[in-house]
Amino acid sequence: MKAVRLFAHGGPEVLTYGDFPEPDLGDGDVLVRVLATTVSRWDVKYRIGNAGGALKLPMQPGRDAAGIVEAVGKSVRSLKPGDRVVGLVHPVSTTGESLYPGHATFGGNAQFVARPEAHWLPLPAEVEPAEAAAAMWSYATSHRILLDRLQARLGQTLFVVGASGGMGTAIIDLARATGVRTVAVTRSARKEAFLREMGASAVVVLPRDAAAIRAQAAPGGCDHAIECSGDPPMIRLCVDMLRRGGTLVPVAAEGPPTPLPVTVADCTRLELTIRGARASTLDNQRAVLALLGERRIRPAIHAVMPLSELRLAHQRLEAGEVLGRILLDPWR
Repeated sequence: MKAVRLFAHGGPEVLTYGDFPEPDLGDGDVLVRVLATTVSRWDVKYRIGNAGGALKLPMQPGRDAAGIVEAVGKSVRSLKPGDRVVGLVHPVSTTGESLYPGHATFGGNAQFVARPEAHWLPLPAEVEPAEAAAAMWSYATSHRILLDRLQARLGQTLFVVGASGGMGTAIIDLARATGVRTVAVTRSARKEAFLREMGASAVVVLPRDAAAIRAQAAPGGCDHAIECSGDPPMIRLCVDMLRRGGTLVPVAAEGPPTPLPVTVADCTRLELTIRGARASTLDNQRAVLALLGERRIRPAIHAVMPLSELRLAHQRLEAGEVLGRILLDPWR
């Protein structure tokens, strides 16, 4: 089969596209012919060796995969050849909890992927494999952050940094669907129209000082803030946008570990809550599929590229050119 694998860390040039053996099929496994998979910033971090902890090589990137069941192991009961499925294949466990770091298993950037039966979810008839792959990782994780960790409610205001990427757009779209007002932050004026189209109530184009941003977008302060870039000054900006009793969720950690730019005085003055977030559960993933089937969310697909062009996809992602998700077609 065609696939992309890493045998060393480095730039996009270390992504090796070629012929590799099809995965073995265990008794409890489901072999899926992948019709759509994606590239994410986690894939970039794995590639450069910046995902935390020692990375196991070789590895195959790709957080998610959607396609058609090709074969099943003899103990599989819920799926059969021809069924349409989607799964978080890099990584997921039978309980739905993240196996961090996710390089422990080969990802979805291949023509075929085999995973245990419990790792796959049937696709609703109304949902195409491409949109399921585009939504599964970013939307399911965002669903966990918004509904489980923040418990965001109708009428509240959410401040989002890193708003134009896969995670940021998923957060904005889910917030729109649940009646949560969003203030999206971007460094590029050309992204403003896109963010408003995704459902942002207000868009702030940097650079602006905190006081001006607050006056423009959230005079009374925001109920919640989600920081997707991992940049300490942006985390600080999120703190400065919160009202008293507000909650901060930092969801990215780029580069070496650094202390949060939060003081004891911030915690006292704001009665601040900081919540961590890992990955989605199977319940979050099922909820996202239901929302897709009801047409209540609409993942932003930046481009559909052949799997053979994964190096170019990584370059575009790192250059900040991507609005939403890049989909990969392993058969083009």
